[in-house]
Amino acid sequence: MTISGNLKTMEASELLQWLAHTSKTGTLVLSNGQTEKKVFFDRGKVIMTASSDPKEYLGHFLVSRGLIDEVALARAMAMQQTNRMLLGKILVTNGDITEDDLNQMLRLKLEESVYSIFTWPKGDFEFLDGKLPDFKMIPLDLNINALILEGVQRADDWERIRAAIPSNQMVPVVVARLETPEDDSLAVRILAMIDDDRTIEEIALHSHASEFHVCRVVLEQFRGKRIKLVKPRHIETLTPAAAGKTVDSDSLLRAGDRHLAAGEFERALRHCRAALSLEPQSDRIQKALTETERTIRRQLEVEHLLPTAIPKLNRQLEDLPGLGITPQEGFILTRVNGTYDIQTILKISPMPSLDALLVFRRLLQAAHISLD
Repeated sequence: MTISGNLKTMEASELLQWLAHTSKTGTLVLSNGQTEKKVFFDRGKVIMTASSDPKEYLGHFLVSRGLIDEVALARAMAMQQTNRMLLGKILVTNGDITEDDLNQMLRLKLEESVYSIFTWPKGDFEFLDGKLPDFKMIPLDLNINALILEGVQRADDWERIRAAIPSNQMVPVVVARLETPEDDSLAVRILAMIDDDRTIEEIALHSHASEFHVCRVVLEQFRGKRIKLVKPRHIETLTPAAAGKTVDSDSLLRAGDRHLAAGEFERALRHCRAALSLEPQSDRIQKALTETERTIRRQLEVEHLLPTAIPKLNRQLEDLPGLGITPQEGFILTRVNGTYDIQTILKISPMPSLDALLVFRRLLQAAHISLD
């Protein structure tokens, strides 16, 4: 039996509580139009999660906590291509992390994945009764009541954060000595990224952390009057709706088609994704988005943006701040070392692969890089 609905008519806390109390086994699929999550239940217990957000992949999660660096991640993912082992097992075998660290991080990653659902302003869900993936999972039996309590607290925290930090383009600027918590490796990593120039978005990218955690750390320093927050440099209008125009999914899809035909791939992608965010469960819109992504990928191959191509910098790194580059461009440029191919950089990037490829395309068009 399949059960579906949206998180406005049935809140995440009610949904999880119901699945636990009725001892359900199956897969809970949730989507907010941008991210899809899967929460796997076995007789009412949460045993594992999966997410389409790269920042929630195990490798990026370990980088954000400082257990491994991007070099170790790239090495492990390259090995995974050939031996098909689980990434965590590769990292343990390589001596990058211990078995205990891995188990602890898998549990924490699961918890964080569930908590973030509570911060979604909207979303749709579908429970696939009795359906679990074929691959072997490492069962993590978590207390559902504790997950719900922390999730509700996380939603309250997010509202307070947004009241103080309304945009991820805000720039934290140090005005007094920062207080660094020694027992919080994620906070230490985030604070190390504050350089009076990076935006919240840039700090999240470079630390591989979620926007929530970056804002939480920054807000604590802000309340202690150790940093100030500078107004956003620039906020891009992503969809016509942001300009006060009334739009629907069909008009967004038509606009996406026009941008696609004009070779404006990022605009095409944004409009299709915006359409899906209005109707997250629409198979028709999902199919249109998938086809748009395929068309873009085919065209990128025609433009020689191939996984094995090695990007080379055409600029000096010290010149980058004056080039007006975006946070995403800055992340990619600082990973171009003349050795990594595009495929390797995509793997260590916390951005979705297609988004990162389009950043490469922009950098090529601006002649910031060339391809070998």
